[in-house]
Amino acid sequence: MKRNFIYKLIPLVLAGIFMLAGCAEVAEDVPVVTEQVTEPEKQPYPVTIGSLVFNSSPETAASLSPAITEIIAELGFESKLTGRSSYCTYPESIASCADLGSSANPDVDAVIANAPQLLVSQSPIAKKDITAIEAAGTRVLIISTPSSVEELYGLYGNLYKVFKGETEDETAVISGKFTKLEEVFAKYENMLGSYAYILSHDLAAASDSTFAGDFFSHFGSNCAADSEDNTITAEKLLEADPDWLILSAYMSIDDLPEELGELSAVKNKRIIVLDETAAGFLERPTSRVYLVAEYVSHYMNAVLDETSAEETEENSD
Repeated sequence: MKRNFIYKLIPLVLAGIFMLAGCAEVAEDVPVVTEQVTEPEKQPYPVTIGSLVFNSSPETAASLSPAITEIIAELGFESKLTGRSSYCTYPESIASCADLGSSANPDVDAVIANAPQLLVSQSPIAKKDITAIEAAGTRVLIISTPSSVEELYGLYGNLYKVFKGETEDETAVISGKFTKLEEVFAKYENMLGSYAYILSHDLAAASDSTFAGDFFSHFGSNCAADSEDNTITAEKLLEADPDWLILSAYMSIDDLPEELGELSAVKNKRIIVLDETAAGFLERPTSRVYLVAEYVSHYMNAVLDETSAEETEENSD
């Protein structure tokens, strides 16, 4: 009898469970309220550049490197510049900034009197000078000179972050500064064919691990691309027989070893000698380095026109 009672009870229990489940269903016309989680807005600071952490934009700054001074002004932060090196001449408007010497020989007293919140240099500054300057309340930031075009873009990005922090407009701002450079890369692609950029009479040469080598690699094949010590032997040059030789502003064809007279570039007079301005852009690059490509193109065309005229004159004789 007890078992019969349990059998009769089971259907009732199951029916009750189904009724409760039905009552628990949410009516279709009742809106479901969900809690929205809003992510906190990303803040521009802090940012870490080199060995320094910036919690805000420096109110005042000084630069002991011409390229850094130019880039800071180009990025729109010239109003923050209160001091510059003796070699900073561009843009002309920074001439009114205090002369603070150079990175090799900074005028420490002048820096301390100028009291910028930040002092930037691409060259090392003596430790004793850094200690004195920092003790007076100025932070010192040493940024390496770029060894490639990509690192030049990165230099612009780092300086932008120093003064503006991490912002969404950084990429657009930086790319806008290199429009002309990207245009000349496209315009003069492979204009040199093969080349070697020679910097001294002992055949110091720009490999692709240097800024000059990386820059010119956009316009041709660098015969010294894989040089580990940034030199190239006369034997290797003769073997590679580049279409063009590019010489630094401090060299001439007479400075080359005599055996290189057998190079096709020498025989065909396909020698490009940089002037000091072009050489300076390669040593201290900014976005204006595109002018080097323009210079090389004009020089190359002048050489080709001259040799063509000579050949025409010889044929007429």
